[in-house]
Amino acid sequence: MVLSLLAGLVLLLLLIMTTRTLMQGRSKTSIRSLARTIEAPGAIEVLRSAVQCKTISHQDPTQTDWKEFTRLKELFAQSFPFCETFRIPSGAGPYNQVYRFPGENPEALPFLLTAHLDVVGAQEQAWTHPPFSGTVEDGYLYGRGSFDCKIQAVAILTAFESLLTEGKKPSRTCYVAFGCDEECNGSLMGAGTIASYFEKQNLQFAYILDEGGVVSQRYIKGFEQDIAVVGVAEKGYMDVQLSAQCSAGHSSTPTFPTALGRVGRAVHRLESKSMPARLTAPVKAMLESLGRQGSFAYRFLFLNSWITKPILFGVFSKNATLNALVRTTVVPTMIEASDKSNVIAEQATAMVNVRLLPTQTQEEVLLWMQKVIDDPAVKLKVVRFTPASEVSPAKGEVFSHLANTITACFSNAVVTPYLMLGATDARKYQNLSNHIYRFTPVRMDKSEVARMHGVDERISEENIRLAVTFYATLIQS
Repeated sequence: MVLSLLAGLVLLLLLIMTTRTLMQGRSKTSIRSLARTIEAPGAIEVLRSAVQCKTISHQDPTQTDWKEFTRLKELFAQSFPFCETFRIPSGAGPYNQVYRFPGENPEALPFLLTAHLDVVGAQEQAWTHPPFSGTVEDGYLYGRGSFDCKIQAVAILTAFESLLTEGKKPSRTCYVAFGCDEECNGSLMGAGTIASYFEKQNLQFAYILDEGGVVSQRYIKGFEQDIAVVGVAEKGYMDVQLSAQCSAGHSSTPTFPTALGRVGRAVHRLESKSMPARLTAPVKAMLESLGRQGSFAYRFLFLNSWITKPILFGVFSKNATLNALVRTTVVPTMIEASDKSNVIAEQATAMVNVRLLPTQTQEEVLLWMQKVIDDPAVKLKVVRFTPASEVSPAKGEVFSHLANTITACFSNAVVTPYLMLGATDARKYQNLSNHIYRFTPVRMDKSEVARMHGVDERISEENIRLAVTFYATLIQS
């Protein structure tokens, strides 16, 4: 009797899931925007020159060569003379670049396009071409910052320069903001300063678009279409220092456990465990969006996540990127003890980097870490903490406008909301709009994206053209 009842319940559940899957057929996007194609061969040369500006930012601003940022500002002024007339003076920071382009409808809320001008360093000997040469070869422009993210700054200004040359205006007033220290969290002199300037002007934006996801090729195995991932939120950021102490001494007469041994064991335990998986709103929206466009198998799995979560979490755990979408990640990144091989250090420390899901609190993570480490002699100290961003709507007029523009410029792409795993300048503008999105208008596979911050970072000439076309279309639509 009990078995028959259970079997009946299982069959009923499968019927509900199958019916839900079949009812949620493939959706069709209504494309109201027509791509405004701009060849813009000059954009390649401007980006090449921009890459040659070594705008490397440092946590200590005195270590940054600000002359390179001035050089980049002068390059943009010469390359985009019409745009230069709309640049706001240095009230928003001497090394940031902020523009205001009046729109056809002055009553409408303005929108904000952002990018950053700084880059991370590069070890030249590992590169095929010098990282700041801007070498163009076989249809690719190589160089640090070519993808992250001087391409966006150049593409935005190229699109506006073309529009202004024709005597046209954007559909509504547009602000453009380029920060100078995103790679150092944007809090010192960059986006944080710009955001404060905007707040003093009592500005609010209809939407804000920053760097973020790309049009990804082969993002999910077995999914044929390209997937345009638009970040609607960012994970939180936390650095936690682990420390332990013991009696210092000579290595010839050791006593155990040492401070380094305790910290090392704590690190090992943290690496051996993962925080429990969670399905947050951005990821659930992503699954629903992809499910409607996928095969029956994907629709069944993604659209019934309320019951298929264990399967999804198991599959996602086998891929580092997908796993990070459903878990708060905890990873040791630095360790320090004695500076001599024959000295037992009195203190050892390790730094652990944590990326928090939007629903996860700082206290939850620290309690979990203490439980896993299980050693009261290892102390935890939060060195830096930034909570996850607010979640922007993945539906409605604004998101549809962005999705339509992407679809118009990138044929065969499925647009989906996404949870950004890394941090961007966008979070600094949190008080200025309820619609903040993160998208980089280029088409890439995983191997190309992996070059960001790595060796041989590059951008294709085709992607430069696509980026300019995207911004030109967005500005006027």
